[in-house]
Amino acid sequence: MDSFKAAYKDILREALQRAEFNFVLTDPRIEDNPIVYASDGFLQMTGYTAEEVLGRNCRFLQGPATNRHTIVEIRDAIREERACQVSILNYTKQGKPFWNLFHMAPVYSKEDGRVVHFVGVQTPIISSSDPDWLSSGMQCFCAPATVNASSPTNLHAHIPHVDPCKHSAPVDVDEDSCEVKEADKDKAKLSVNSVLSELVSRCKGVGVTETRCSTVAAGPGGERVICSSLMLSLTKVQQSFVLANPHLPDFPIVHASEMFLRLTGYSREEVVGRNCRFLQGRDTDCRAVQLISESLRAEKSCTVKLLNYRKDKTPFWNLLHIAPVRSSSGKVAFFAGVQLEVACVEEPCLRSEMSPHIKQLGAVGAVRVAVRSLQGEGLRRVHKS
Repeated sequence: MDSFKAAYKDILREALQRAEFNFVLTDPRIEDNPIVYASDGFLQMTGYTAEEVLGRNCRFLQGPATNRHTIVEIRDAIREERACQVSILNYTKQGKPFWNLFHMAPVYSKEDGRVVHFVGVQTPIISSSDPDWLSSGMQCFCAPATVNASSPTNLHAHIPHVDPCKHSAPVDVDEDSCEVKEADKDKAKLSVNSVLSELVSRCKGVGVTETRCSTVAAGPGGERVICSSLMLSLTKVQQSFVLANPHLPDFPIVHASEMFLRLTGYSREEVVGRNCRFLQGRDTDCRAVQLISESLRAEKSCTVKLLNYRKDKTPFWNLLHIAPVRSSSGKVAFFAGVQLEVACVEEPCLRSEMSPHIKQLGAVGAVRVAVRSLQGEGLRRVHKS
């Protein structure tokens, strides 16, 4: 909910509740790209409550007969930060399958071009006229012609009674039997555009946009923005660390892990875009700070122990390891800073197999693998011909 509230004005929620279609917003900046808003129509269509949906990745809608190639197609679109439209077999909470024309589009920040959210609109479609298929448990959310099918209330009223069994036995699914009409495709695009228009008109701060500005997306080193593909990879590194961009003025943080936020007490909005010096305080050793500065200028790794301060001003000893992270071209794209709180100033054993330093090197290695797997402007994943 913080993800939604931080980006948009309170009046947006009321506007979205009037929307007569099914959609969700997800945040790729949070671990596992979870849902941060779900429309009433989406909840009625799937049978879930808001409490059961918020904070979860959309994969809970998948089931035994969901085509894995379609899932990969959606995943690639997220990594490449582009729109996509696919027909996919999803399942309600009660385990009943239904065909869904899924249209997804990214929402960009006007300030730095990063993806703030993804909009995903779900348009239920008739899978087949085959009565055997419908009798096998296929859920149809298409209301009769005399009913406004786009209305969530009317749509919900025509959902037949379903068996409480979750995810019934797999059925033989032929994706060719799912006929997607051009009217359905057009409806999905219009729905996405409608949501995007509401988001753009009711955003906070600098705001969001439907298209990324190319002059913002790429900086002097070609790596200005943390793309969603890299973001998703970084959320899997379960350690306290930040990524700073040396190609931007004042060496700002462009990514902060959840563990870093918990360690320091700051929110992501309070951290991203700032130089790490905000962690320093009255008793921080200036010699350690100087060593860090020299290592950054020389593009070398270093490990220092220094006194840092949380948001509430309480001090803690931080065993900090800093290392350059190079792109596939060999140029330094970012610097990774891995933090580890230690109990006292004494140097821990660095030779132990499970020593803190070894763990820090592992985190840096994971970040390097994630960055080098990307290429192109802004380190976005691109298709190879």
